[in-house]
Amino acid sequence: MLIKPLPLLNFFVAVVMFSIGLRTSGNELLNVVRGRALLARALLANCLVIPALGFLLVYIFPLSPDVTIGILLLAAIPGTPIALQFTRMAKARLAFAAAMTFVLSLVSIAMTPLAIEAIPQIAQRNERPALILIATIALYIALPLCAGVWVARGMPKVAPRLVVPLSLIATAAFLFLMWETRLLRRQTFDAIRGHGTVLAMFLLLLLSMLIGWLIGGPDRETRRILATTTGMRSVIVVLYIGRYCFPASNVFMVPIVYLSLMVPTNLLFHLVFTGFQKLRPASLADLDTPVPPGQLPS
Repeated sequence: MLIKPLPLLNFFVAVVMFSIGLRTSGNELLNVVRGRALLARALLANCLVIPALGFLLVYIFPLSPDVTIGILLLAAIPGTPIALQFTRMAKARLAFAAAMTFVLSLVSIAMTPLAIEAIPQIAQRNERPALILIATIALYIALPLCAGVWVARGMPKVAPRLVVPLSLIATAAFLFLMWETRLLRRQTFDAIRGHGTVLAMFLLLLLSMLIGWLIGGPDRETRRILATTTGMRSVIVVLYIGRYCFPASNVFMVPIVYLSLMVPTNLLFHLVFTGFQKLRPASLADLDTPVPPGQLPS
């Protein structure tokens, strides 16, 4: 089954990445870099620990070659703008959430060619699909992100006014995208389920979220953000790879199924987290380490 182009997906990605650029100032990016311990843990987890977890899962479970490639790509490539649909609930750390999504999105662009080259004996590709993939990532991820940063820097009074309308547009596009792809997601579940396929992906999701939570330090909001940004792998980039680099295969089905798992899981996670925070006694809430404005927890 070949995947058809999804203009709404491209539109959603471009809007969200532009919105990330509007929310992410140079100082906030510098703060992420200055928090070297936290940044090092996040990069180590996303670029080494979770890829190793992916190799372990495909070794344990008897998966088809296409599913194996898809899971390895998901494990290897971090970062997705979809994470902001959930991390923006952490209002006290919104700048950190946007900056972390920005950093992992850049990492995903760097990790993509490395991930593809790691499995050259299976990839059915030539120079043209690779170039199309790079152009697609640049057009819908890199350029909107840079444009948002440029607008935020050049028009600081206009940029904040664009955030809310763009968030509403992105949310509407995301909901329509979920509705538009409902039949495709159902078909992918039917096509690749069995032999532990869905269980392997669900374990990748849950264990990645757990790793993100554990590396977040003492601040619970930071843990919440890292659990989501670490667990939500780059389904968009992997979908593009499946479409352009693995034609006539079912690789593209894996990120679609993973998307179907990670959206409700993260929604439930944030609803439970928010409810737990409201029910926590004030004395327990005071035990969380306060983080001064503009400073990242270590």
